[in-house]
Amino acid sequence: MEAPTVKSAPLLHQEHGRLAIPEDVPELGIQKGDEGVIRRLTYLRNTVFAFVMVTYSTGQPKGWVVVEIKPERKVRSYTTATQ
Repeated sequence: MEAPTVKSAPLLHQEHGRLAIPEDVPELGIQKGDEGVIRRLTYLRNTVFAFVMVTYSTGQPKGWVVVEIKPERKVRSYTTATQ
């Protein structure tokens, strides 16, 4: 018996978790507590890293922040967003 197939449709909406940045990043104009969208999680040598996109209130990208979220929360690196 064959199962019915469905053509894949383009993804219209995808949810991502939000994460508060644990410390100031003055070079990007980010203050402790500003939120960004988690785009990727990585596990490396007993440490979990979140790659977080932070945007302006207009929705334009401000920059990327790599946050160590386990074992402790701290900013590990950052970079400005490329347009």
